[in-house]
Amino acid sequence: MTPRESEIMELIKENPTISQQEIADILNIQRSSVAVHINNLSKQGYILGRAYILRDEPYVTVVGGANVDIVGHSKEKLVRNDSNPGQVVQSCGGVGLNIAENISRLGIRTSLVSVVGADDRGKQILAELNLLDVDTANMFIIQNSSTSMYLAILDENRDMDVAINDMEIMDRLTPNLISKRKQIIENGEVSVIDTNLNKETLIYILETIDQKHFVDAVSVHKSEKIVDLIDKIYFLKANQYEASFLSGVEITDEKSAIEAGKILIEKGLSTLVITLGELGSVYVDNNKAEYVKSKPIKVENASGAGDAFMAGYVYSYINGYGVKKRLEFASAASRVILKSEKTNSDFLTVSIIEEEMLNVE
Repeated sequence: MTPRESEIMELIKENPTISQQEIADILNIQRSSVAVHINNLSKQGYILGRAYILRDEPYVTVVGGANVDIVGHSKEKLVRNDSNPGQVVQSCGGVGLNIAENISRLGIRTSLVSVVGADDRGKQILAELNLLDVDTANMFIIQNSSTSMYLAILDENRDMDVAINDMEIMDRLTPNLISKRKQIIENGEVSVIDTNLNKETLIYILETIDQKHFVDAVSVHKSEKIVDLIDKIYFLKANQYEASFLSGVEITDEKSAIEAGKILIEKGLSTLVITLGELGSVYVDNNKAEYVKSKPIKVENASGAGDAFMAGYVYSYINGYGVKKRLEFASAASRVILKSEKTNSDFLTVSIIEEEMLNVE
């Protein structure tokens, strides 16, 4: 290690989230020189991860579930208590992972904070994230624990019939572990959180980490964890069933969705979107309500559409889109996934989403 590299190492030890430009200013050298030294330190193994590099451009931190998905769909009408001919696909998934991958595909630097086991499934998840340039330096590998797994059965229309999730490892993502990632979460443009986290961890993040927190309700059962935390949330994405549970209003259409949204805003929520499936989506904040109607499509896979919606919304928010265009962009992102056989589609790019927005058929 050279004397200059030693100086850089000391600065990084003092502030792990320091940017290359800040280092250059302190040492009175060119930023390009800092980049060369840091690259050398990384190659030598003195620097693991790249959290501080992410400070040089906008990035998003996602905190949530990562698991291996096994999804089977029946080719014909699903018959219970019998073997059904169909197709079974295995892939990496989980709400947090799906959102992180999709945001990264849209060109925004993304870091995922989650837990995996020291097993083959964990290795598979880390390898896929690295391939898609999602930062894995903030992941935790838990010894003597199994990586989460999700098993789903879809009917002949590709709608979910039943699913089982084995996510006990998520309880290991404790407030103590999250505290080790506090700076990386605070320094991003926004944080995205899913309710696969246990309640204590959700409380810690929402009450102690200063950030615009975008929360995915995930399910009615899991959204119970945020009932008392609504006023700590900057943005909430919920489907009609989750929003009905949280607001106490039965949502059946645009009007009732707006009513439910206003109740949640009165409880202290800053902004939210309620997705209504084939009916569209509704945005509500303190000043306005916006509705975007859905476009009819042939659904190939119902899994992952909500995660793509959140990714599309985050992208459009960071890029300064107006409310209506955010809804249109996020809705188009979800349609790209609905028309794909994969939960995470390689076709989810900004240009493809924009093309989908123009598709009026």
